[in-house]
Amino acid sequence: MSLARPTAFPASIAAFGIAFLWIYIRTYVFQDMVFPLTYVLPLMVCVWTRMKWQVWTMAALFVTASVSKILWILPDHVLSSSEQNWFLAATIFNSLMGAAVVHAIIRLRDGLEHRNAVISAQNSELEVQAEELFQQNEEIKAQNEELEQQKEEIESQSEEASRQNEELVEANQRLNNREDILQGMLDATRNQDSQAQALGNLCQHLLKILGSPAAAVAVLQRNGGELEMVAHVKNPEVGELPQVWPLKDSLGEKVIEQDRTAYVSDFVQAPELAAPFGPSGAVRSILATPVRMGGATHGIMVVCSTVETHWTQDCFRMVEWVAAQCGLMAETAHWQQMLKDRARELEQASRAKDNFLAALSHELRTPLTPVLMAAASLSEDERLPEDVRTQLGMIERNIGLEARLIDDLLDLTRIAKGKLPLRPQLCDSHSLISLAMEIVRDDAHEKGLVLEREFYAQKCGLMADPSRFQQVIWNLLRNAVKFTPKGGKITIRTRDEAVAGEAPSLRIEVTDTGIGIAQGAIERIFQPFEQAHEGEHRFGGLGLGLSIARAIVDLHQGRISAESGGPDQGATFIVQLPGATEAPAGISNNGERRNGTSPQGCTPEEMGSVPPLHILLVEDHDATLQVLTRLLIRTGYRVTSVNTITAAKSEAEANRFDLVISDLGLPDGSGNELMEKLRDQHGLRGIALSGYGMEEDVDRSRKSGFQAHLIKPIEMNQLRRTILSVLSLPEVQVA
Repeated sequence: MSLARPTAFPASIAAFGIAFLWIYIRTYVFQDMVFPLTYVLPLMVCVWTRMKWQVWTMAALFVTASVSKILWILPDHVLSSSEQNWFLAATIFNSLMGAAVVHAIIRLRDGLEHRNAVISAQNSELEVQAEELFQQNEEIKAQNEELEQQKEEIESQSEEASRQNEELVEANQRLNNREDILQGMLDATRNQDSQAQALGNLCQHLLKILGSPAAAVAVLQRNGGELEMVAHVKNPEVGELPQVWPLKDSLGEKVIEQDRTAYVSDFVQAPELAAPFGPSGAVRSILATPVRMGGATHGIMVVCSTVETHWTQDCFRMVEWVAAQCGLMAETAHWQQMLKDRARELEQASRAKDNFLAALSHELRTPLTPVLMAAASLSEDERLPEDVRTQLGMIERNIGLEARLIDDLLDLTRIAKGKLPLRPQLCDSHSLISLAMEIVRDDAHEKGLVLEREFYAQKCGLMADPSRFQQVIWNLLRNAVKFTPKGGKITIRTRDEAVAGEAPSLRIEVTDTGIGIAQGAIERIFQPFEQAHEGEHRFGGLGLGLSIARAIVDLHQGRISAESGGPDQGATFIVQLPGATEAPAGISNNGERRNGTSPQGCTPEEMGSVPPLHILLVEDHDATLQVLTRLLIRTGYRVTSVNTITAAKSEAEANRFDLVISDLGLPDGSGNELMEKLRDQHGLRGIALSGYGMEEDVDRSRKSGFQAHLIKPIEMNQLRRTILSVLSLPEVQVA
């Protein structure tokens, strides 16, 4: 057991105290005596203090004291000069060697203590580890006991899992069987198999699933007093199954009457039951279950075996489930056929409706054409009195309204088919709005309405179909005029609108002070044949204008909506359309024309100059033929008029023509056939006139060679512009 190392200060006091005491005794107490080895003893105190610097400091003090004693304190008679040198050398050597020895002892002692400390720490560590090992051993013992218990539980669970796995395998097999059958039904549906083929596929799957002893599966449908086989599948050993099975006194009769599954294990032991193959036939046993459709039993499904068989409960369940699928398949096929028949009837009705509308349009447009052209021509004749020309203008406007109503009916048909044509181009919205306002201005003035415009939009350009856009604005203005009482006000304004995350758009508002709209009717008014209030048909119209306007706006990727404070609070219709980046050439942002161009694209000089054309006019409606001939001649053209294809061909052979204007419905054929011959044989260009304006009519005109297709009734200015345009435009245009 080692002594504890003292602290530095007390140890230093003690060591140096002993050193100075020893120097005093050796130097002054025994000043006449010499003891060469005595200085080693006080150095031993440093073994206790274990401070090496103290050892060498004390050794230095002792050497100094020895030198001082020899030189100054020791009397001269004690030692001779040589003895003094030897004594001094011995004393110095003794002090230094003693210090070295003590230094070595201190180092050895420190090393031993360090080793002891390491060994003690290792012993403590080993003790801790031993205790941990003991605790771990205890834990391992407890875990082993727990593992033994878990092993017993796992073994019991394994046995239970094995039993459940067997049950799952059986259930999975049943599910696979049903999946096979359902997949067969799905394949039959995808491949549009007939009912007999689909039922045959089900029978094939069922026979495969049941396996032995099942040898044949058939589906029988009740037909009077017999059972007729509609589908079957069999193994070769069964032989041929009869197409007709007896019903009376048979197993099938009992199954149908009792509406439940039954079987015969051996027909040899049941001779009282009627069977199509008799007691000596290849089939010995049958399992039968009812097939239901719409809640009623209309047949049976049978499974046949060539050996005596006692059918299991699993066979019962599988056959009953497949029979239920057969019933569903038969019912689905029945409804599908009904849907096909109904769709065919609806398609025929829709085609008949379209044909009727087209024929009605033609029959209504044809007599309107000469009336409209004559009224338009006479209303501009300054030889007539002013009041007469005013009345003729009224006639012209009303005929135009009738034509617009007919167009609305045709547009409704086009919208329903998704075939409303658009010819977008860069156009000026303000100019087109102004033109639409001019059309309704007379009607507004007759009712004493104030018609104002507020064009605030800085960018009035639109990528739109000009005629369709003008149709939307005209419908909204006409609607406002119709439902605004006398003395009211109608304002149409435009402004630019920017919405975060969207491209800038043009906002057009048509506001009136009319009868308003109830909140519940705002969405309904955009439906065909709907109006905001009951009894509003007293205002006239078919209720198509707003529905057509919405369809046109939707096709332009825009939005249309309505707002109203309620009845008698007026209404505002809002149209938002994507704006173009620049205004069209020749149009300013305020809607004014620049450089003398008109919105229709013809300059006044072009309208006033008439090229020397010889026109072949083919029209079977006498009034239209006479009016058109007179107006074309008045315009400055040479005109040859005929009313049949035969006469037109004869004139084309005898004369040279620059243009043919032809009706499409002629007494001795089609104007399209005439145009094909005139184009191929004489290189003529043509303009089609027709009361038929559906897309297929225009397509036929294009294919036959017409450069333009005008829908009756037409205006003379419209015909003049078209004549000028066909001289340079090769494509069919629709007006």
